[in-house]
Amino acid sequence: MRDIDHIIVHCSATPPHREIGATDIDRWHRAKKWLGNGYHYVIRRGGLIESNEKGQRCRPLHKAGAHVGDCGRGWNRRSIGICLVGGVDAQGKAENNYTPEQMASLRELLDWLLIYHPNVTIMGHRDLIALTGAPPKDCPCFDVEDWYNDY
Repeated sequence: MRDIDHIIVHCSATPPHREIGATDIDRWHRAKKWLGNGYHYVIRRGGLIESNEKGQRCRPLHKAGAHVGDCGRGWNRRSIGICLVGGVDAQGKAENNYTPEQMASLRELLDWLLIYHPNVTIMGHRDLIALTGAPPKDCPCFDVEDWYNDY
């Protein structure tokens, strides 16, 4: 297993009426000439958690992701990437529009991952961007650390 010290939460930057999943993200990432879906987990609008372990087109957990390359070398190798479907409104502006089912699944997934990686830092992509000075993004459109501590 890789040495993991961060879990990074992302959004798919899709409006709430657009139901997509790991297969769609895999297709988008392959179109960019990546090796498929760069996220280890995708959480659909209904709360379904998709993963390679469950047979969906996600990055296997034992392999480096492709989700924070904009933040500098090494971050993909040492982190787990989770993508929440949604995150923008109908005009493409950042919006925290996740369903209660998604947020419950995110909490469940994070709690499970912490059993195996107890000393990781959980943050949103935007927080890692701020830390590393990468070009700004709102992803995932909420403060992950505050939400996790208050949930």
